Amino acid sequence: MPKTLAQIMTKFTNEEQAEIQVLADQFIVEEIALKNLSKKLGFSEAELEQYLAIHQGKISQFEQQQNSELRILRALVNELGGTMEIIVKIPNKQPTLLRD
Repeated sequence: MPKTLAQIMTKFTNEEQAEIQVLADQFIVEEIALKNLSKKLGFSEAELEQYLAIHQGKISQFEQQQNSELRILRALVNELGGTMEIIVKIPNKQPTLLRD
């Protein structure tokens, strides 16, 4: 019988578990393609640029990047029989659910 993520995580100290959670949160944020996010949230790239205070070229670069660590996390979750869901919350906008 495969181990659950909870069982695997018990092998780590509380500090390591907290670090894993922080890294997982960072990976999730990095993985989200801004183009898809802007579309789902009803923002143009220019509006996102204002929120992120970065140049258009940087947005395009960020959209094209893939985060291998998140792919590893997704593979681990899938191996455990789970799925990933990301909830994006932006002030004055409805929360948006992104599913794996």
